Amino acid sequence: MAQNDNELNNTLSLSLLSLLDWLNSEPGLDDICRGIVLGYLHQYQPSKSRIVQFSNDDSLTVLSEYGYLSSVGHASKTLTPAQWRQSTNDFSKLLGCQEKFYWNRNSSAVVAPFRPRGVVSGALSIGFDLPQRKNDEIGMIASQIGMAVGLYVNLTSNKRIASDQQPVIAQIPNEYETIRESFNNSRSEPSKEGNLSGRQLQILEGLIEGKTNFEIAADLGYSVSTVRQETIKIYSSLNVTGRRAAAQEALRQNII
Repeated sequence: MAQNDNELNNTLSLSLLSLLDWLNSEPGLDDICRGIVLGYLHQYQPSKSRIVQFSNDDSLTVLSEYGYLSSVGHASKTLTPAQWRQSTNDFSKLLGCQEKFYWNRNSSAVVAPFRPRGVVSGALSIGFDLPQRKNDEIGMIASQIGMAVGLYVNLTSNKRIASDQQPVIAQIPNEYETIRESFNNSRSEPSKEGNLSGRQLQILEGLIEGKTNFEIAADLGYSVSTVRQETIKIYSSLNVTGRRAAAQEALRQNII
């Protein structure tokens, strides 16, 4: 059982790392919905996905969909509180949800809330044609994907707001400013070298040299899984979302 848990954790780390690298290239939300169904969760055979976002008046905006008959594509649609509560049970528990994910009543859709600063700002919904049995396993992966997608949605929301429209959500909290600047390869607040362990500094040096995880692991005598996990921690410490951005930020701060 412990071995299965370790394998799942390794899968989660690899999936999240790969997703962060992809999001660093700033794909469209339609591509993200499609990629989740066809790529990141394909082994569980999902059929659809949807990204939604709340506004201050509790209305719900569908930013993108894939696999739905009424997919809106790039043309967002907004539902009033009464409309979205009546039209679907996928989001009926969203505003009061305290969990990382939850399933709808017949276990055919899992919902991962976006929760910056502890406040639900939107969600990723992943639907299936048939009720699912591996609810915890799928939910864990969906919550990891939802965490990354939720951050991406918040960081890039200003790019999707037309000049004659009200923002979909309130101003992004101040602590997201440094992450956004790093995401856009602009100036960010320096990260103290003391935040990185000796092992992480070794791995960071390999990233700067353009080495793969396998090459870094072979050079340093670590497992590939350890390199992946430490790389994710490096991203967090430097407030970046990809290998190239991590290398650029380390060089800019003269960490290496």
